[in-house]
Amino acid sequence: MSNVLSPLNDLILDKDPGLGLNANPFESEIYLDLTGPLGSLTAQYYSLMFQLRKNGFEVFKMDEQIDVSPSFKQYYDLTLQQNAALEAQLKAGLGQVANAIHDYELIAHDLRKYKEYLDYFVKMEEGEHLMKSKKKGDMEKGEPMKKEGAQLLKSVFIDQVDAHTGEGIALRTITQRWPTIIVDFMRLDDKDIDQKDIAKKYQFTEAEGSILATKNKIFLEWRDNLFKPTLQERYQNILRLTESRRNSIQRYTEMLKPIAARYKLITDSLEGSPGRAFATGGFFQPSSQAYSIDQTRIWAFLPFEPAEKYKYTREFVNEIPISQTGFKKDHIEELIKMGKIKKKDEKVDSLPIEPSIDEIIWRYFDRVQDYYKVKLTIGDIFEARKRLVDYFKMHMPEVYGGSLKPGGTTSGNTWILSPYFVFLDIPFIRAVLRMPNGDELENLMLSNMTVQNRSQNVIIVNLLEVIAREKQLENYINQLLGEVGVSNPEEVRKGKIPEFDTIENMAKKQYPRIFKTKEELEKEEKKKMEKLKDQRPPVTKAKNVIGDFLNLFGIKLGFFRGRGPYEIAMDDRISEMYQLEAAFQGYLFVLRYLQQGAGVPGVKV
Repeated sequence: MSNVLSPLNDLILDKDPGLGLNANPFESEIYLDLTGPLGSLTAQYYSLMFQLRKNGFEVFKMDEQIDVSPSFKQYYDLTLQQNAALEAQLKAGLGQVANAIHDYELIAHDLRKYKEYLDYFVKMEEGEHLMKSKKKGDMEKGEPMKKEGAQLLKSVFIDQVDAHTGEGIALRTITQRWPTIIVDFMRLDDKDIDQKDIAKKYQFTEAEGSILATKNKIFLEWRDNLFKPTLQERYQNILRLTESRRNSIQRYTEMLKPIAARYKLITDSLEGSPGRAFATGGFFQPSSQAYSIDQTRIWAFLPFEPAEKYKYTREFVNEIPISQTGFKKDHIEELIKMGKIKKKDEKVDSLPIEPSIDEIIWRYFDRVQDYYKVKLTIGDIFEARKRLVDYFKMHMPEVYGGSLKPGGTTSGNTWILSPYFVFLDIPFIRAVLRMPNGDELENLMLSNMTVQNRSQNVIIVNLLEVIAREKQLENYINQLLGEVGVSNPEEVRKGKIPEFDTIENMAKKQYPRIFKTKEELEKEEKKKMEKLKDQRPPVTKAKNVIGDFLNLFGIKLGFFRGRGPYEIAMDDRISEMYQLEAAFQGYLFVLRYLQQGAGVPGVKV
């Protein structure tokens, strides 16, 4: 288990003071090891999770793994064999989806063929309609359109019907005597049914005119009284079957998503090299000792109000134009396309410090992508910010812009509008052992729990990580079920981030001239997406140069050293005031809560 933001502390405090805060007091890091009867520490774990929510913390599970020795048969059957059963269900379900797709393709082929035939009738009827129009241009278009539709139907008649009437009777078999008879048949219209009139009109022999008149009568009877009614009925039936199969594919896929999610959530620690190394080098004996080890990483955060360096300008949530949140013009246009906002000047709820989307978020955007191997967008940054806004509103009284009504209840303590947070990073390692005499015990380790002070922008990056993990699961499920594919497989083999896309968009990328419309191609030529980047204003750059120069001589002037809106006084304020909040609200609470639950004498929360 590792924290993608672990290098942030030195980066901000030493090089860019004021851009953000990620301070980890050394006194608020601990390795805790508790042992008790089976189930006692599991109860403590869940009790702590519920209590954190009651204290106002937002809690997230960021990692989970399990390893069960085969000799622990009862637990092994309940966990890893259950995973094998889910895998079997997935395989059977994917087989059903494959069969449904196969059936759909067969039916869709018939549907396309019947649609082609119906288009011939439509062309005839549209041509006839234009011929009845009083406009000269429409009349000129109608006659060739009707003729084209009629000739296409005659081609179907010759190939599919007349060809089976027998040797010496079918048009194809009498071309030796009349080489042009098929072309002559194509020239006939619906009124040509008398052999003498045909011979006179087209200057044919009476023998050929007799054959053509007979064939035309048979064609008209087939076209109007046999083929068209049958085609209408069959098209409706095939369309019904097609929609049924299409819906079946969708339904089967949706039914498999919960199974795929459950399968993925049971993560065997031996799937990764760290888990295998732990199993190989650890003192546990999987072949002869009954044990289970599960690892869970918990993140939790809660805003706190430090001793005021200056009075905040506001204490309630208000609305500001989205352009003041830190999103640039091209980002706002992209958010409109995604449907996140409706207009360029739309107002959104504010956070304690604006602009909230700052350099730290852009700096760690790529790092989050690389760490979780998912592709993130501007929409994900917008969603991470929105989630933090929603947490504030959910935990704040209505009078301050929140959703808590007077006299109402909440799942936890109310929040204050502060850009500083207590952040808990708690890795739990739980081991269950069964002794040869049948006794069972449980061991719970916090290895190592850390508590940090984090600023608002770092919390947004944390929420971006939560979104990245959610995308990981969705990408896994959608790729497994064939709803998306990897559009850059060659790049992935080189270690790049996989880019998942719909099958339709993948086809457009591989063959843009075939699958993309003319409008899409023209639009791409006019505008291309710019890379995500953020630049500091020139004044800030100049101020930084002056601050760095003064700092060489031990002169620490806050105005010149500060890069951003957050606290920079590490020795005077962060270490002596901010980190006290982290120690009391986070570190000491979790430590004493678990110790009290484990029965450590003299400990009270």
